[in-house]
Formats: sequence, C-alpha cells, structure tokens
Amino acid sequence: MSTTRAHATLTWLLRILGALTLTALVGTVMPTGWMAEVNDRLGLEPLVRSPLTEYLTRSLSAVYALFGALTLFVSRDVGRHQPFILFAGKLTMLLGVFLTVLDFWAGMPAHWSWTEGPPTVALGGWMVWLARRVESR
Repeated sequence: MSTTRAHATLTWLLRILGALTLTALVGTVMPTGWMAEVNDRLGLEPLVRSPLTEYLTRSLSAVYALFGALTLFVSRDVGRHQPFILFAGKLTMLLGVFLTVLDFWAGMPAHWSWTEGPPTVALGGWMVWLARRVESR
C-alpha cells in the first residue's frame, strides 16, 4: 500500500472510529431504566441499581467518548500524530485481548464476547499496520 493511500485510509478509519465511539456520550445521560432494559434483552441477571452502577456505566461511557474525541482530533493530521496513533493502535490491541478475556470471565453472552474483543484487536492491528506506512512528520 502506498504512503498516500495508507494516509487516506488511516484518516478515514480514525474518523469513523472517533465518530462511533463519541456516540457513547448518550450513555452518560441515558436513563437507568433504558440501561436495565438493554441488560434484560441481553438475558443477563437483573441490573443492580446503585451509586456504583451509575458511576461505572456513566464514567465508562465518558471514557469511550473521550477516546472518540481524541481519535477525531488526531485524524486531522495523521502524519504529525503518527507516533501517538501507532501507540494507541498497540494499546487498542491489548484492550481487545483484555475485553475478550473479561467478557468470557464475566459471563457475557457469546455473541457479545466475540463481537467486542476480537474486532478490537483487529482494529488496533489495522491502525498499527497503517500507521507504520504513514510518514511521521
């Protein structure tokens, strides 16, 4: 893949990833009843409503949204931010491995486990592969 094509592909990959993860802002203000309904539809144990549950679900959504904003920011100049993108891609791969193990350990439904962790590993790998083909400035 040419440097120019890698640059363009990485830019769009980061923009799509950033936009998708920025939608997690919804989770920061989502009514708890909606969260309980999603939980029930997944066939999980009833959602325990507590300050810790509220804190963890909303703060995790905020962290995803923060990642989305950072990703959109670095997508504006992938050459300049190439070392950061390379590092973030490697961390994303590690996150994917962690999520896969965590999902199965926590008893999440198999379709959830297989569609969260492994694609995250692949996405991080794609980021690394593309970032290595983009000239750093």
